[in-house]
Amino acid sequence: MEPVKVLFVVGTMEIGGVQSGIMNFVRTAPRNEAVFDLAVLSGKEGFHEAEFRKYGEITHIPLIRGKRKWMNPFCILLNNLLLRHRLDRFFREHPGYDAVHTKLLEYTAAALEAAIRAGVPVRIAQSHVDRPDRMNPFHTWYYRHCAKRIAKAATCRLAVTERAADLLFGSRGARVIKNPTVDLRRLDPAAYQRVPYPEYRLVQVGTFSHRKNQLFSVEVLKTLTDAGTDARLILVGYPLDEPDYAGRLEEQVRASGLENRVTFEPKDSDIPALLSGCDAMLVPSLREGLPNVALEAQAMGVPCFLSDTITRETDCGLCTFLPLEDGPERWAEAIAAYREEHGRRKIPAAMYDWDHRAIVQEYLRIWRGEDV
Repeated sequence: MEPVKVLFVVGTMEIGGVQSGIMNFVRTAPRNEAVFDLAVLSGKEGFHEAEFRKYGEITHIPLIRGKRKWMNPFCILLNNLLLRHRLDRFFREHPGYDAVHTKLLEYTAAALEAAIRAGVPVRIAQSHVDRPDRMNPFHTWYYRHCAKRIAKAATCRLAVTERAADLLFGSRGARVIKNPTVDLRRLDPAAYQRVPYPEYRLVQVGTFSHRKNQLFSVEVLKTLTDAGTDARLILVGYPLDEPDYAGRLEEQVRASGLENRVTFEPKDSDIPALLSGCDAMLVPSLREGLPNVALEAQAMGVPCFLSDTITRETDCGLCTFLPLEDGPERWAEAIAAYREEHGRRKIPAAMYDWDHRAIVQEYLRIWRGEDV
């Protein structure tokens, strides 16, 4: 049997949960069962692209980016027209795909409609981000319109959570399926020798942005240190769509007098090694799909403190969900209480259902059209 030929369509290949899942697909799926290519709707080279090229081809299809927020609706509408022509040309030049798997937001419908015109038999839409509590009128209309188009164009609708399904698919729903992001062979606490250090170490991993809410984590650290806790906050990430957020974050660190208690680590940090030296992870996001970083932390025995808007499917036994409205004081109290009860022990979490090797086999059946 010939291997199934899959095209992933994604906005960027920078570091993130979606991108980690794609890389686990290509690393794990046997080459005699699946081969992969990538269409990236950006002109920028992403972090994972050098490795991906060992497995398949990458084509960049750049879109128009507005320099001001008010320009976004116009760019979205114009990009739909541009994508129609650019993807039609792409498929003429790259025929023979058995499946197109989109991991997009605004442009899912446009990509799948191009796949229909190219005669691709299996067309998959997957949603990774929860619907926000409030959307402006344009986005409300636009996603409702796209949901109708996706319903006609997709042969399979997938989502990492029910709330993520609501954003792209509305009342039509989707099949909830795990993203293959947890490599239990790599995330093994026993493989790392823990170096002793005096302070209680908190970590947050993610792009520096309003949605990820690192400013709140700095406030939590400030509350803990003011109460006498010897603590440190390690921030791993980079600015993506909000270049000014990192500056605001650094300014708050200085204004809080925490320059010696906050460490900024690069986006390409060795996350398992870093987690082996941390005591707790903070995920105070305003919204998420299913945060891969919390799964990785739990695999390494690190407890997680998350905003209560995040799906409970994240919890493998080491999650505490807290309202952001309760403020950093409540979060600091919860962290202090956990430390009082458990100390700094690494507690194994039940992660076997998240092992990416079994999850990839489930996707292989979907790409072949056997389980859609």
